[in-house]
Amino acid sequence: MPKNRLAMLGKAALVLLILAPLCSASDHWNDGDYEESHSEVRDFISGGMVHVRVSVGDVQIRRSDNNQIRVHYTVKSRHENNVKNARLDIEVRGNDARLDFHAPGHNTQIDVELEVPQNTNLDVHTKVGDLTVEDIEGDKDLDLAVGDIRIAHDNSTYRYVRASTGIGDVNGEVGQDQHGEVSGWLGKTLKYSGDGKYELRAHVSVGDITLEGK
Repeated sequence: MPKNRLAMLGKAALVLLILAPLCSASDHWNDGDYEESHSEVRDFISGGMVHVRVSVGDVQIRRSDNNQIRVHYTVKSRHENNVKNARLDIEVRGNDARLDFHAPGHNTQIDVELEVPQNTNLDVHTKVGDLTVEDIEGDKDLDLAVGDIRIAHDNSTYRYVRASTGIGDVNGEVGQDQHGEVSGWLGKTLKYSGDGKYELRAHVSVGDITLEGK
């Protein structure tokens, strides 16, 4: 076997070894004995930037029908105190909004449903869980350690796309002329330059990325 392929396998084994505790623990979080849901609403503006930080949990982001940020989140844990002490910090300053979800202790998951104005730039970083973005126009910087990313939007609006996985696949088509290039063996990288106005950067360490054009 070529040396470069052996090196890649070694890196993959190291990544899996590091992330294995998170992956196995997530199975227990999904079976939490305690659960509590909350909702928040904030006025916002079209064309702003929204930053989201979540440790463990699924995140779904879709467009709102007005200029507001609407968030509904559910905390799940095997420990009641962790559910009670979990919190969301929201800070809105002009065209910049930050949503930080805090889950104290271990075995705590926060699933997030977020609505933002259709024209919104996104900066989302999560550790474990699936991330879905639907029908949002704007620049996107998405980073996930373990899980899958799915992005559904008119791909012709992008002028630059870079979607990559450490271990996993990148699926989907970008642009009507199909000028995207996919490379990689253990992990995949898709690069695309088009005639749109937005940039998409997405990365998953372990998992898949799916681009669903319209």
